[in-house]
Amino acid sequence: MRQVHIDAKPDHLLRLARQADPQGAVAEMIWNALDAEANHVEVEVQTNDIGGVERVIVRDDGHGMPAASCGSYFGDLGGSWKATAKVSPNICRTLHGRSGQGRLRGFALGQHVRWVTVAESLTGGREKTIITSNAGSPTDLQIDGPRPTEEPVGTIFDARAPADHADRLNSDSALSRITAEFALFLTLHPEVSIVYRGDALDPVHAQIHNAEYALGPLDGIEGEPPSLRVIEWPNDPGRLLALCDRAGILLGTAAVGIQAPGHHFTAYVLWDGFKDHLEHLALAEWEDSALQPVIDAARERLREHFRQRDEDRRREQIDRWKTEKVYPYAQEPASVTEAAERQVFDHVATTIARRLPTAESGKRITLRLLRETVALDPDGLYPVLDEVFHLTKADREDLKRLLDRTSLASLIRASTEVTNRLDFLAALKLMVFEPEVSGKVKERAELHRILEREQWVFGERYHLMISDQSLDAVLKRHLQAHGLDPAMMELEPVRREDGSVGIVDLMLGQASRGSRGREHLVIELKAPKVRIGQKEVGQIKSYAEAVASDPQFANTDVQWDFWIVSTEMGDVVRRDATQPNEPPGRIANWGNVRVWAKIWAEIIDDCEARLQYYRERLEHDPAARHATEYLQRVHGQRAPKPLQWQSPDNLDPISHSHL
Repeated sequence: MRQVHIDAKPDHLLRLARQADPQGAVAEMIWNALDAEANHVEVEVQTNDIGGVERVIVRDDGHGMPAASCGSYFGDLGGSWKATAKVSPNICRTLHGRSGQGRLRGFALGQHVRWVTVAESLTGGREKTIITSNAGSPTDLQIDGPRPTEEPVGTIFDARAPADHADRLNSDSALSRITAEFALFLTLHPEVSIVYRGDALDPVHAQIHNAEYALGPLDGIEGEPPSLRVIEWPNDPGRLLALCDRAGILLGTAAVGIQAPGHHFTAYVLWDGFKDHLEHLALAEWEDSALQPVIDAARERLREHFRQRDEDRRREQIDRWKTEKVYPYAQEPASVTEAAERQVFDHVATTIARRLPTAESGKRITLRLLRETVALDPDGLYPVLDEVFHLTKADREDLKRLLDRTSLASLIRASTEVTNRLDFLAALKLMVFEPEVSGKVKERAELHRILEREQWVFGERYHLMISDQSLDAVLKRHLQAHGLDPAMMELEPVRREDGSVGIVDLMLGQASRGSRGREHLVIELKAPKVRIGQKEVGQIKSYAEAVASDPQFANTDVQWDFWIVSTEMGDVVRRDATQPNEPPGRIANWGNVRVWAKIWAEIIDDCEARLQYYRERLEHDPAARHATEYLQRVHGQRAPKPLQWQSPDNLDPISHSHL
């Protein structure tokens, strides 16, 4: 065994290893194998019981490293033989490596690294050599051998005691990135196979689209002009403008330099002229570089490629919407004006297609609302399009003259919220009117918990203050709304007239002070099967009396409303709630404290009146399946049991006859 020392600082060598990029290290090991004329390379990543990387092995069937050359291969930093040879010795394959530093990348895969290489001996037969090193002393290597062997030629790289970032080799992006790097080489060299973690790299079937373009003739570029090959992937492997020779050998890289949102791709510039400028590849993007015309031509062709791909995708997207029956136009344009409107709509809608709601009903409503906006106010959509949707420069220029005032993100949120509210009202009708459902709805566990999150049905100006808490909590929230700290005050317990503790279902409050001062709304919910009678009215009045008679609530700037809510009223309560000189529903008025009896039909009627314009413009009349889908999607297990198991396909559209 002999020792080899690299004349460099250990920290410098570890920086060259780029330990945070194990995927790049694996790619470097594969390129080394291909430089050794390998036709088969296999990468094995061994993991422990919890999925952590324990060991990385790279095997190849290349020509191996002769023992006589190992000292210079591993002992010299820079000055690789590949820099002058340029092609491999037997099959004249263009060499990827040139800097003599690639072997250091092994420390990105493990703390302890070893190469076991078998090569043809200069004196006949085969010889095995083993080279080992560790990250604790990266400047020192041990070379054991050579020893005679009958094993086939090739090299096995073995990394153990994994580096800090080695687990990135298990990420979903690892296979995509490595496939993208070797896609062109494998396409041009079908005799070569590369296996990563048991999966053979298959760029032909992994890609979703590819195209190739000539880039010449170019000023200052002689001989055969460069070409550009673009391969698009289903997942993002990391964008790369790869500078390759005609055989697909990666010689250098440059920044892609274009915007192409929504596209995952690798671009390969193929040109044998790169081999005459190897020393300049790192500076290829500089303005005075001899390679700048090639880089500029590749980028311009990329922009044109993706402009055309965007047009193709727009047409495909519109065809899908038509098949799904969510496209908001049923007929072909009947005039030049309609055709222009349709063109604007198609361009805007397909630009933000991937941000649309995934649910069919939400998608349909959003597209209809967008259609109305384009038709009535085509200048009203632009200011945050670029920020929210990361539009291409071409899209920004095309849309800016059309869309100028309203946030499209807000438009989508608004249309989704309108759809959700209409769907919830349909669900609420089922819960409170449908006999097979309403009789099984639980007041506290289901109806109450659902309305905690849907308090908008009681009025747009309110927000939730407390839920299912005592009158003491009501007092504290009341004081907090007026900027007081209950913890700094000596408060007396709030009790009903009989001395009992009252538990309030919901307390709502105005978000801010209105023209009539602040308003608090206390709601007592009853199960749909419970009719509002004298007992129920007595309960809500006891809460109101506790507030009206307790001086701790004294504040002339607050209007208190107390509601008792269910599906029906008893006869006596109905007469009290329909007195000639009182607004409908009010059964008591004590100055700043009012008591109301409300039925769901009135509340739902009011909600639907507020949403009627949107229902008509969006043509959204929710069926029972929309109601149940919404309940299960938003409220999950809070949904009443009958609405959890009912099949949406077996339900009829919601009837309005109950109202």
